[in-house]
Amino acid sequence: MAGRRTTRLRPPVPRAAPAESGRSKAVRVVTAVAANVTLFTALLYYFGFLYTQVFFEYFRLHYTVLGQTADEILARGVDGLLLPVAGTAGAGLVVLGAVRYLRHRLTDAAWAALLRGCAPVAAAGGLALVGVTVSIALDPRPYRAYAGLPGLGFAAGVVLLVFAWHRWSPGFAVAEWVVTYLLVTFGLFWSVGDYSGAVGTRRAFETAAGIPARPAVTLYSAESLNLGIAAETRCAAPEAAYKYRYTGLKLLLQSGGQYVFVPADWRPATGVTAVLPRTDKLRLEFGPPTGRAVEPC
Repeated sequence: MAGRRTTRLRPPVPRAAPAESGRSKAVRVVTAVAANVTLFTALLYYFGFLYTQVFFEYFRLHYTVLGQTADEILARGVDGLLLPVAGTAGAGLVVLGAVRYLRHRLTDAAWAALLRGCAPVAAAGGLALVGVTVSIALDPRPYRAYAGLPGLGFAAGVVLLVFAWHRWSPGFAVAEWVVTYLLVTFGLFWSVGDYSGAVGTRRAFETAAGIPARPAVTLYSAESLNLGIAAETRCAAPEAAYKYRYTGLKLLLQSGGQYVFVPADWRPATGVTAVLPRTDKLRLEFGPPTGRAVEPC
């Protein structure tokens, strides 16, 4: 009787994944860069918008009157975002460098013991930071001088709590990481928003303090402007194109086709700000900050 013939089946050979083409890689890189640039631009605009609001509020001027352009708002956003970004990046670099140094210098047992000892300290510190910042959020007025710190403390507190929790209960689910990311992002957003507003107020204060050093403005107009913040002189020459002259003014800025004038002795408590449209009926002359003798017109 002939032996039974056996047939051996070869295991299937897995197919190699198709190599990603150069065009696909380029599209993916461009998409990632475009998304990050769009996000960063949106953040610049938002924080510049906060800066703009508080800056003009200092001069009792609503920001919508001037029709600020996106370029102006984005430029202010850089001023309000530059230091927080640099500070966060620097702090992250220091922390990562310290972790890498200690991990390299310590043995595995010593490293594990260090992490175990840090967990309760991180938990206590995280609870304290989150508790304090929540109380500040309920009544922020006493802490106006510490702009940016409450939000930063909240984000740091969340990170410390997550570190302690992760040490005591290894294995984080995706949902837990998402919640952590959202809470830390909220804290950083809160911090930078507060800081941008504080920068706007500080820049407005510096601008107001520098008003006496700005060039004096003599404003000529074809019609009476009834400006209460400047001395009005009616020109006697009948052929004069500009029949009214106003002195004692300083130009704060020009934006959206409008001039913003303040008196030379502007004060935060009593100062008045005037907005005039930029038209052919107005002519401006600039002189030394202390003014000069104006000839009869």
